[in-house]
Amino acid sequence: MVSLLELTLQLSRASDMVSPELNHHQRLVAYITNNLGEELNFDEKKLNEVCVAAVLHDIGGLSMQERINVLKFEAINPHQHARIGWLLLKDYREFKDIARIIKFHHVDWNDGEGLRFFGETVMSESHLIHLADRIATLIFRDDKMINQKDRIFEKIVSASGRKFNPEYIKAFERLKEKEFFWYDLESISNGRRYYKKIKFKDQRLDIDELIGITKLFARVIDFRSNFTAVHSEGVSAVAKRLAQHLKCDELTCKKIQAAGYIHDIGKLTVSTEILEKPAGLTQAEFAVMKEHTYHTYVLLFQIAGFEEINEFASMHHERLDGTGYPFKKMASELSLGARIMAVADIFTAVSENRPYRKGMEKEKAIEVLREMVADHKIDPHIVEILISNYHDVNKARIRAQKKARIRYNDFAKLLTS
Repeated sequence: MVSLLELTLQLSRASDMVSPELNHHQRLVAYITNNLGEELNFDEKKLNEVCVAAVLHDIGGLSMQERINVLKFEAINPHQHARIGWLLLKDYREFKDIARIIKFHHVDWNDGEGLRFFGETVMSESHLIHLADRIATLIFRDDKMINQKDRIFEKIVSASGRKFNPEYIKAFERLKEKEFFWYDLESISNGRRYYKKIKFKDQRLDIDELIGITKLFARVIDFRSNFTAVHSEGVSAVAKRLAQHLKCDELTCKKIQAAGYIHDIGKLTVSTEILEKPAGLTQAEFAVMKEHTYHTYVLLFQIAGFEEINEFASMHHERLDGTGYPFKKMASELSLGARIMAVADIFTAVSENRPYRKGMEKEKAIEVLREMVADHKIDPHIVEILISNYHDVNKARIRAQKKARIRYNDFAKLLTS
């Protein structure tokens, strides 16, 4: 059983890794939101929902530029990433209500007219996050935060009624005089321990619920780029079929499936310019790309009960001869799940179509795999299982990626509608 809260917090951290300028931005906003909600006497359910929404409020900022644009007090095109966040989350039972809050978190108060937006009801929680988010954008990281409280408050008050609910500003006026609030914000920003923790309501996920949430991770990873829009879905499908053909038990197969969805979460640290580069990467660009498996490991390491899935996911670029990365593991140190993931990732990468090239046909794909076996890079038994069941495995990949492509295209159409 895995904690939904821990998964949510790691998804938040991962999405903040899109740009170094974000530096715990969503956690800062969640903390500000929590304290404002307490000042306003929100009940426990309402406070929990708004804090979870705050910790994921910028999940729709899929590119670095989108995230930077909304860090300005007068944000540039703020509703785009809010709508993307809603689209990503709305179909998941665990995040359905959260998605509605996120969708409108940049709607201005406009003397109360902001309770409706293009004919839809805007929840009060959305307006609270809007205030908390704008407070966070006004903080300068190179000065003591408590020394900035009057400057920040004056800026917020200047937009009272226009951007923000005046009642919420009164709550901020009370809160800003409490020293611990600013000390905590500075501690969060610097990755240190802090005084007052947010009390989230948690729930435990079984393996099937966990697979559903890792699918969400896959969409956040893949939907950043048309080049990668279906990759994680393909890897997950191939890895699961290989595990089944290798007679792994049902639980292991499902863990491998989940690992496939989440194996590239560390790529959120890689710019879309590098992800979408059709030519070969420079040495410097490849160095950035190689870091993604390390970041996958570090992110997933924080989640209790996720140890095996993390190993399967983050070791997909390790090689049997110790020449892989980032840990330089040898064959004796690599589990069957990690070996399956390595083969699944390579097979999917060479077989799938990319915008700049067509995927390899069967003979060429098999040639690539067997060359890597000959060089002692990947597991020969797993490769032979794949070849023996090529039609079934490749059919699973194609089916999964077709569905993912339809979702991606529908997603893109909704953004322009």
